[in-house]
This record gives sequence, structure tokens and C-alpha cells, in this order.
Amino acid sequence: MSINSSTNLITAEDTNSPNNPLFLHQHDHPGLILISKKLTGSENYSTWRRSMTIALNAKNKLQIVTGDYTEPSADSRNKALWDRTNDMIISWILNTISDQIGNSLSFVNYVAALWKELQENYSQLDGHRIYQLSNDIAQLKQTDCNVEIYYQKLFGMNLML
Repeated sequence: MSINSSTNLITAEDTNSPNNPLFLHQHDHPGLILISKKLTGSENYSTWRRSMTIALNAKNKLQIVTGDYTEPSADSRNKALWDRTNDMIISWILNTISDQIGNSLSFVNYVAALWKELQENYSQLDGHRIYQLSNDIAQLKQTDCNVEIYYQKLFGMNLML
């Protein structure tokens, strides 16, 4: 256990500390659903990614997902813990992906590779999608909703472009 002598605080190097990306809470399990939104394709990738990024950051796992916290060497005492945490995060992500997409990703072994694969496949806006979003923005009307809701809808559509 690493303790900073000047403040007597447990540091992030301690794998039992919630500040360590390898730390798993006793309530963490492979069936955990971090967000209710399911990734269905490029049409909702940006909002799904934002929701997942927030949830993974709140769980202190975003560094592992982005690859900033790299896999320890095979002889490291943290290797088994890293493998378990990697697999846990993969299961959390797969729990929020539609079956149609998830079936093709179930054999990806590293969460950073999974995250990159999803980005490469679903963050691309093709000409058809740009036309569809532009058309949706042009057709958007305030109708029965208040100004704040109308603005949020318009703002959300612009973020997808």
C-alpha cells in the first residue's frame, strides 16, 4: 500500500484505492448496465459515446478505455487485476450495444481496441447521414414544446453533424 507520508492519504498506486483505475467496487459485476441508452449505429453513436464516457469516467475507468493506462507486463503483480478490469469494462460496454452490433464484437480482447473499433465504425458521417440530419434540422418545428426543449432538440441535432 502506498501512503503519502506528508498527508497520510492512500495514493492512486494502491490497487485497493478507488483512485486506481484497476480498482473494482464490490458491486461491480459483468452484468452491470452503466447507461440505459443502447448503441444502435452511427445515428446515435455520438450521444451513446458521450453517455458512456461520462459513466466510465465516473467509475474511474476511462484511462483504461482510451489506452492511457496501459496493460502491465506479464510478470507484473497487477497483470491479473488489469485483465479482470479490462474484461469487466468490455462487458459493461457490450451491455450497452445492440445485439446486432455486439455479436460482431464479442471476440475483441482489449477494451481500448473495442473503443477504437466502435469509433472507426460508427463515428463516420456519410453523405446520406449528413443529408438526413440536415433535413431533420430543417423540418424541426417548435409546435407544442417550450423554447428550452426546442433549443435542446436543435442543439442535439447540430452536435451530430
